[in-house]
Amino acid sequence: MNACFHLRAILRLVTVAVLLLVVGCLEQDGRLLDPAAAVEIMRQNKDNPAFIILDVRTEQEFRQGHIEGAVLLDYYAPNFRDRFAELNRDATIFMYCRSGNRSSHVLKMADKLGFKTVYDLRGGILAWKSQGLPLVMDSK
Repeated sequence: MNACFHLRAILRLVTVAVLLLVVGCLEQDGRLLDPAAAVEIMRQNKDNPAFIILDVRTEQEFRQGHIEGAVLLDYYAPNFRDRFAELNRDATIFMYCRSGNRSSHVLKMADKLGFKTVYDLRGGILAWKSQGLPLVMDSK
């Protein structure tokens, strides 16, 4: 019984250590930007013709409010991967979705396709809104 208790305690410690390692690796990815850092990247690139703000949400989500200057490329569109692959791999891309899930998949896709400078909004447009940052609303 004592050995069983120790084994469970060791398993809990190993589980916690693995979780901390995974979270630590994600936190260290400098491409994941909080809203304030995203605003700074946008400011630094305001005159950069090779800067793309990419919204990977649906058209309906986009119309409900998007970051000024954003281009819509719907993650769920059947030709999304092909259209994304057509983007300039040397461009600086700042992308977001609703919560960060879809854009995290696109970040991995960008890595595989050889894109050089891609940033992802941590927490998506929900994080942006929570900071009271401005959105453009479409009147369609």
